[in-house]
Amino acid sequence: MIRRTDIEARLATRRFGRPLYWYDRIDSTNRELLEWAVRGAEEGTLLVADEQTAGRGRRGRQWIAPPGTGLLMSLLVRPRQAVGLLPLMTGAVLAETIEAVSGARATVKWPNDVLIGERKVAGVLVETVIQRGQQAAVIGMGINVNMQAHDFERVGMPATSLRLETGQIWEREDLLAALLPRLETAYDALQAGAWSLDAWRARAPMLGKPITVFEEEDAWYGVALDVAEDGALLVQTEEGVRAIYAADVRVRFPSSET
Repeated sequence: MIRRTDIEARLATRRFGRPLYWYDRIDSTNRELLEWAVRGAEEGTLLVADEQTAGRGRRGRQWIAPPGTGLLMSLLVRPRQAVGLLPLMTGAVLAETIEAVSGARATVKWPNDVLIGERKVAGVLVETVIQRGQQAAVIGMGINVNMQAHDFERVGMPATSLRLETGQIWEREDLLAALLPRLETAYDALQAGAWSLDAWRARAPMLGKPITVFEEEDAWYGVALDVAEDGALLVQTEEGVRAIYAADVRVRFPSSET
């Protein structure tokens, strides 16, 4: 079990994780923290859970993680600008941290997935709320740390964990202690207008690849060209370049899709 006091003793941040709250079990850290944001919780507040009973990803999908196997958390920020880039920034930082801690090469897929190979190892869900005229954003993050193959039977998409990729059991505190300073530094740079999308592009092998885009009931094909300064994915189609803001995207590999 993660010990809050152990994490706090290792924090090398000024705001992120200060304060930090730990739950043995909760329905959703994002839902809880959104409520706290409306009540005036301070930027940097972090909720971490050993288990979520109603954890969710984009488009209402369920995030499944047996107790004690994942790093499940939500962070409150109060951005002045570049809210649309929060998922990309966070994904890039998650990938960097996973690679630094575990040695496994991690990449990103628009808009919020972190992959090892062609399988998802982490995800991001950013939700916003207005409180007294000021926008707050809750950054939900989930990392598959020590899950085993049978834990993914109900996921419905290719997924993996650090344990499966490396053959080791990992301490979730190590990941969290490594993640928060990187995330705080990137966020401060983003708010200062100094964070570059190149940090995301450098870990995005999907760029230049043929993709399938799923929007509502429609599916269409194109080539992922780049990400725009507002976070949109630019896709080359036969009719021209399209910017997409909310869709599911799958890279069309020769023998499979992710």
